Amino acid sequence: MKPELITIGSCTLDCIIQINDILRFELLDKNTIKKYTAVEYSRKMNVDNVRFVPGGSAANIASNCAMLGLRSAYLGILGKDFSAQICMDDMKKRGVDLSDITQTDEDSTAFSVILKTEWGKDRSILAYKGANNLLKPEDIKEELFDDIKAFVWTSLTNEEACKAIDKAIDLTKRKGGKVFAAPSMSILSHNRKWAKILISKSDVISLNKEEAKEITQKEDSFEILETLYDWGVKLISLTDGQNGSLLFDGENTVRSTIFEGPVEDTTGAGDAFMSGILISTLNDFSLKKTAKIAAAMSHLECKSLGVRVGLPTSLNELEDFTKNNEIKQIMSQLVKK
Repeated sequence: MKPELITIGSCTLDCIIQINDILRFELLDKNTIKKYTAVEYSRKMNVDNVRFVPGGSAANIASNCAMLGLRSAYLGILGKDFSAQICMDDMKKRGVDLSDITQTDEDSTAFSVILKTEWGKDRSILAYKGANNLLKPEDIKEELFDDIKAFVWTSLTNEEACKAIDKAIDLTKRKGGKVFAAPSMSILSHNRKWAKILISKSDVISLNKEEAKEITQKEDSFEILETLYDWGVKLISLTDGQNGSLLFDGENTVRSTIFEGPVEDTTGAGDAFMSGILISTLNDFSLKKTAKIAAAMSHLECKSLGVRVGLPTSLNELEDFTKNNEIKQIMSQLVKK
C-alpha cells in the first residue's frame, strides 16, 4: 500500500553530550539578552555522558505518526555509514516505510551534536546536513503520492533540495493531500527566498517564536500570525516553550498552557507538537482539541532523554491522556488592525 504521509527533510544521528565543564555568559544585543555556552580555547574538557540516538525533524515526524497508526514514509538521502543504519533501524522498528531512501557515497549521513548542560533542560545543537541536502527533484516519484493525505517538509537548504520539496508539494496538492511545514532556523536564516516560497504553498505551519520572528521579521505574536496567514497558510502554530502555544485558523486563536510535569529533554518537542497537529487535522478535530493533542505529544516527548521515547503508540492512548490531564486554554477571535 502507498503511504498516507510522506516526510522530506532531516534524518540525523544525534550525539547527545552531557557536559558541565563548560562556560556560560550573556550579552545584551539591541535590548535583547542572548545566552551563550563557550568552550575555553585550547583546553580539554570532561564530558559526563554520551548517547547516540536517531533524530532529525522529518524522520521524527514520520516515526511519531507511524506509531499513531498512519502509513508513513520517509523520503531522502542517507550515507552508507553506521549512522544511516542506526537511523533506518529505528524508523523501521516504528513502522516507517523506508522504500524511498537512497544511500550514497557522496556524503555522510546528517549528524548533530547536542550539548546538554547543568543550567537547564534546553540545549544547543551543532547540525551537519550531510547527505540529506543531496535530494534532487528527480528523486521525487509521482506514483508514491497516489494515496497521499499529508506531506511534511522540514529544513533542507540547498537549491536542488528545495526544488525537490517544491515538486513534492505540487504532487501532494494535485492528489488532494495537505501540506505541513516544519522548517527550522537553518532554512529560515540561510535560504530565506526558498523558505518563503515553500511556506506560502503550505496549508499548515508550526514554528517556535524565534523561528517565526526570523522569517516574518515581526516581534508581536499576533502580527506574526497575521503575516503567515496573509502568505497563504491556513493553520498556524506558534510555540513558546514554557509559555505554551498559540494556534490560529485565520479567524479564531486558542492560547494553551503546557502540561505540568518533569522535563528531561526538549529535543524533538517541536516535531512531536507538529505530529499532534497533523494527526488532529486529518481527524478534523476542533482547534482547541488540536492544540491540546499537540501539547500532549510535546509534553510526553520531553519526559525522556532523546526523541521518540515515551510517545503514545495509538491515537486512543493519546486521547486518553488528554482526557485525564488538563491544561488551560483561552479561545478568542483575532481582530485585524
